Amino acid sequence: MLIGLYITYVLMFNEEFNMDLGKNLSDSFEYAQKLFSDLGRLLLLVIFSIIPIVNFIVVGYAARVASETPENNAPPPLSGYSSLFIEGLKVLIAGIIYMIVPLLLLGPSLFAISSIPLVGPTPGVILGGFAIVALIAGVVLAFLLSIVFYMAVINMIKQKDFGKAFAFGEIFDIIRSVGWGAYILWVIALLVIVFIVGLIGLIPIIGWLLSIIISPAVSVFIFRSAALVYTEGRRSAVAPGTSQSTYPPPPPPPPPSVTSQQTVNFCSSCGASIEPGSKFCPKCGKPL
Repeated sequence: MLIGLYITYVLMFNEEFNMDLGKNLSDSFEYAQKLFSDLGRLLLLVIFSIIPIVNFIVVGYAARVASETPENNAPPPLSGYSSLFIEGLKVLIAGIIYMIVPLLLLGPSLFAISSIPLVGPTPGVILGGFAIVALIAGVVLAFLLSIVFYMAVINMIKQKDFGKAFAFGEIFDIIRSVGWGAYILWVIALLVIVFIVGLIGLIPIIGWLLSIIISPAVSVFIFRSAALVYTEGRRSAVAPGTSQSTYPPPPPPPPPSVTSQQTVNFCSSCGASIEPGSKFCPKCGKPL
């Protein structure tokens, strides 16, 4: 509840929206629709998605979509399976690293809650209380890390460096440039869309089939949308180590003009001034 109130406060009073959410989602939806224009490619992605470990290729393909966004407006060809597999594996490993601490909190706490009665001897009650606190902490931490993880993965993909998934300074700068309120609203929109897609799988008889067919398109949609958010944040972010108030030094002053000095001659007899080139003094008439 407190988190919800905070998000509402941020969205309404404390953020400038630097991202057009509707345009982002519309672009990503139209892009994912184009995946159905090549049924052979879509069929391969569907087959890969249902095979354990091989399904890393689908994640790698979505990562390729992110790497080519926003330059390309159509899904790339499905090729280079080994490189796609490696990229998908990188995304998976980064996700595991992000979720290590929440899993360490959630796993033991769930086990403790299920095995220790909350009513009974005092030690059991105390241990159960600690387990509930750890469970809540794990859930909150998992939620917060999952919010950051979207931009962490895109930062890794765009810069082709696994370590960039943990460059928190860069990641927070990107999110801050987009606006925390707009960014969290975008995350909520994605969660709603994923939830709706999940409901499709509950349709009797054909739900599971529809879910399998659209799952690659959903992955492409998410990575495309996240890459657009990342690009918007990059455009708005100030480069590290620089300041918007830093201006280039003023140009050097122009060199002083050289004034030509006109040579003036004088008559040796009368002292009158004589124009250059004269052969006789204009006053006394003597030759020069």
